[in-house]
Amino acid sequence: MKQKGFTIIEILVAIAVIIAVFTAILGFFAFEVRIAERGRMRLKAVSFAEEAMEAVRNFRDNTTWEESAGISGLTTGIDYHSESSAIGWNIVLGNETINKFTRTIVFNEVYRDVNHNISGSGAKDENTRKVTVAISWSDRQGSTEENLVTFITNWQE
Repeated sequence: MKQKGFTIIEILVAIAVIIAVFTAILGFFAFEVRIAERGRMRLKAVSFAEEAMEAVRNFRDNTTWEESAGISGLTTGIDYHSESSAIGWNIVLGNETINKFTRTIVFNEVYRDVNHNISGSGAKDENTRKVTVAISWSDRQGSTEENLVTFITNWQE
């Protein structure tokens, strides 16, 4: 009689161990799925940022730097986005939404020190702009932002 009772306890312990193992395995797979999704979203964000940066370069190359419709005519520190046109890309006010992503392009002034290196202060460089493309999105894990930063110059000067 004692052995039957002991066998039932063994079966219950074995079932509990099996349930714990399966729960851990499922938790691991759920974690892996979240990590893979985050990686796919980041890859898309970087792709959208690179596209916007190429649009900025195309815009610079197809306009004259000094004209009001060129790079120097854009207000620094405010949000822009790129729009495709028949002859290339245009830079227009505001951000844009692509699926779950918000894309913003911001131009900032550049200053150079006495050695002509880019610095936070010094003489304003009228022929260079700092360009920041920000891609932001929200998912189950919260809000995320990827930034791509470069400097563009008036190469036509």
